[in-house]
Amino acid sequence: MSLVPAMPSRTIPVLSFAVGVMLLAYMALVVTTIVFATWQTDAMSSISDAQASIGTLEAQYYASIGTLDSTDPATLGFVQPSQVEYVAASNLPDNLTFAGN
Repeated sequence: MSLVPAMPSRTIPVLSFAVGVMLLAYMALVVTTIVFATWQTDAMSSISDAQASIGTLEAQYYASIGTLDSTDPATLGFVQPSQVEYVAASNLPDNLTFAGN
């Protein structure tokens, strides 16, 4: 007579299925982590590119500002506008942007 009770016949298949599900979940989480790490690397690269573009534009801006002097615009033929109005952009075509590219 054995002191160890007999295991039910379904225990091994249920445990095997549970281990299989956990392995699949683990693999899915590893793949998800790799995908998000790749996206983060791409995002950092695009942010770095944008910062470089901004730096170039700032340098151009400061170079342009450096060429300004105290010359009176009227001596160059410019006249002061008689009226200034502001308009709102609406009903613009889809392909129209305000980007300077």
